[in-house]
Amino acid sequence: MNAKPDLEQLDLSVQQLTSVVAELEKQCPETVQGISEIAALGCPVTKCNDANPSTRLCAVNAPAPSPFVPDYDIPLLAPGGGDTKPNVLGKLGPLAGLIGTWVSQRFSGFNVMPIPQATAPNGFILKNHSYYEVMTFSAIQGKVANRGGKFEQKAYTIFYEQRVFFADGPQANELVHAENGSWLHQITGPQGQNALDTAPYIPTPPAPNPIPKQDPLTAIVKQVSVPHGNSILALGGASKIYGAPKIPAASCLPVNAPDAFNVNYGVNDPKNPNINPNAVLDAALLELAANGVHVSNTTVLTVDTSNSGAIANTPFMKDHSDVLEFSTTYWLELLSTGQQQLQYTQNISLDLDIDGTKYKFPHITANTLTKVK
Repeated sequence: MNAKPDLEQLDLSVQQLTSVVAELEKQCPETVQGISEIAALGCPVTKCNDANPSTRLCAVNAPAPSPFVPDYDIPLLAPGGGDTKPNVLGKLGPLAGLIGTWVSQRFSGFNVMPIPQATAPNGFILKNHSYYEVMTFSAIQGKVANRGGKFEQKAYTIFYEQRVFFADGPQANELVHAENGSWLHQITGPQGQNALDTAPYIPTPPAPNPIPKQDPLTAIVKQVSVPHGNSILALGGASKIYGAPKIPAASCLPVNAPDAFNVNYGVNDPKNPNINPNAVLDAALLELAANGVHVSNTTVLTVDTSNSGAIANTPFMKDHSDVLEFSTTYWLELLSTGQQQLQYTQNISLDLDIDGTKYKFPHITANTLTKVK
């Protein structure tokens, strides 16, 4: 190999490239700090200078830096979950007591979970188990306005996260379920544009007098996002009672199914959590009473998809474990010790395909949690 001709050829190539670049530069305006004003519009060459020597910053069509930098310190959620913001708490109404972090005892929760399984004698199995969990609730600062034209519906919102773990068995302490979502407290009020009242000015229409009141039976909303592929919208209301709640018995037995299906659940007794998971809630209240603690008052939140709600499921879920209905009741209890306790029951109706026939199976969970912060 002869190095000298190769170097001469390389030098010639560099001279030719420099000439081409010079011609192209004549088509472009002067650059500011090495970045062409119209580089993004197609100027083929961007000059580099001493202030901007990087070839990467001088790339063709390099985007101009944005003068806007968002303030990432602006919180979405109110500090402390909203418990230090009286104006937020007031608008949240019966949801305000949820704000904080709640945990359960290891064996306090019980889950009845029917699962289709083709090899099982009746075409399904029960994966029932005790569980413990952590739930956190945090308030959004401000309202979400649903504009109606002449008046609006304001939604004051709490975000929540839920993590559920197996209490025992071969999967003890493993995550079995996770979800997130929100609770809304809806009220009505006059429609206002506030800072949007700018030219061209369109005056807000006069509000009805009186403004229609929010239906209390749909004032509370729970929105659920479950990674199984389900999105749930359930509506309901709130009430308050003095003392402890009366926990209703539940039934996990499949609806309009052969009697042989019931064998999986054991003895049909309301004290059997395979039949009535709500039995663990009664047990928790009895344990409190045995220790001299009573419930002073209770806020009750009940929502149901059959109350103007809806459920969306992925195609696989529709074919195999279609979620038909969802309902839940939360009992937010103030104890005589000053501590707060949260009890809930949740019923999800599953449409399971057993040998080509669909049967309705209740999937019920119930637990008792204590507010820790």
